[in-house]
Amino acid sequence: MGSFWKSHFVTLCLLAIDVIALSILWGESWELIRAFDHRFARPINPKDLYLQYLPALLLIWVAVLAFFHQYDHRLRISSLNQVSDILKAGFVLLLVTLAFANLTKRPTEQLANRVIMPFCVGATAYLYASRSLLRIVKDRMRKAGVGLTRAAIIGAGETGRRVALRIQTHPEIGYELVGFIDRRAAELGATIAGIPVIGDGSRLVDLLLQYRIEEVFLAVPNMDQHAALDLVVECEAANVHFKIVKNDLLQVITDRVKIDEIGDFPVILLREGRLTPAGALLKRAMDLVLTVPLFILSLPLMAAIAICIKLDSRGPVLFVHDRVGQDGRIFKLIKFRTMTTGANPYAVAPSAQSDPRVTRFGRFLRKTSLDELPQLWNVLRGDMSLVGPRPEMPFIVEQYTPWQRRRLDVPQGITGLWQIAGRKQLPLHYNLEYDFYYIRNWSLLLDIVILIRTIPAVLLGKGAF
Repeated sequence: MGSFWKSHFVTLCLLAIDVIALSILWGESWELIRAFDHRFARPINPKDLYLQYLPALLLIWVAVLAFFHQYDHRLRISSLNQVSDILKAGFVLLLVTLAFANLTKRPTEQLANRVIMPFCVGATAYLYASRSLLRIVKDRMRKAGVGLTRAAIIGAGETGRRVALRIQTHPEIGYELVGFIDRRAAELGATIAGIPVIGDGSRLVDLLLQYRIEEVFLAVPNMDQHAALDLVVECEAANVHFKIVKNDLLQVITDRVKIDEIGDFPVILLREGRLTPAGALLKRAMDLVLTVPLFILSLPLMAAIAICIKLDSRGPVLFVHDRVGQDGRIFKLIKFRTMTTGANPYAVAPSAQSDPRVTRFGRFLRKTSLDELPQLWNVLRGDMSLVGPRPEMPFIVEQYTPWQRRRLDVPQGITGLWQIAGRKQLPLHYNLEYDFYYIRNWSLLLDIVILIRTIPAVLLGKGAF
């Protein structure tokens, strides 16, 4: 098999599967609407017309999917961005197909909008299912050591070691860590935390070729920009991908900025982190639209959980705790009780299933996150939102520095970026970076994506104790 086929085999297979799946969905959408139209005696153009337009539509659909990165399987797109891209692709598919359907005004040549709607819904669901399955397969292959990218880290300091730890503890990312490259190689020794120091980078191209490096991470804070550009050139000479690691909170804060000028001097305008009034209204509206039916539907389940808690251990069914909400307001957070009645409510939260403070049924509730269900009432009351940073206890907030208090600029939430990115498997200091990213990049679509990603996180019990 030639190099082209080796590097594009997965993409071509995925493209072929998409063409087949979209063609089937197109035909079945016509069949579905025809069945309804027949019942109500409404006319619909013959299926042959829809099949006649199918080749042109397939070209348009594939172009839309390619634009939204659905064939960039070699890119390590986060699951969050993947869901966002799929939702955007589904919406654009709807727009372009409706536009195509209305190119002609002749009734006998028109495609019915009522056929296009179920097709686009089905196409979006198919994309989510197929890409999720592909991600699962790729993750398992990478964990088995198949298809790994050989990587090196430039910089063996704290930032570089954090990157190394992430690569080592998450094989599904898909990297085989070859070692560190650091100008202090002679002083550092042969290994750092069991990872080889393979060179000082003085002859970087030769080093990259010698160790067959495919990707390099630059993890050196405050490196001179000319030195960094030299590294980029050397990596390009060795046909090696080059990535720069975000290594401090300033880069998170300035992740999305505007550039202005004062005379000839460029200046950075930090984006306002607080929600606009319109954004806050939209967020609250979505909370109510989703929470009201969800709360009503979950009442029988919550009643059953309450009975099980009473049968399992002595004490109240609910655990009510002071937490700090948006703008520093104190509210009563409600959860199902999962710990013994003698446990200190302000002690360190359980970090393992074997924690003796957790009751037998409490372990199940924490593992499935069902202990959080009563917080739907907090959302209805306006104390919290469905999505946002997790609310902290008052004594923790009292220790916040001014920049940490920015977490309180938005409504606190039941779920958020930190939870779906690994939840309690991640250290607390990562939580702040995720929270700042959420605050700076908030949109209704981001909330929807986080809610969608919360479903598999809860079902799989990732990081829950």
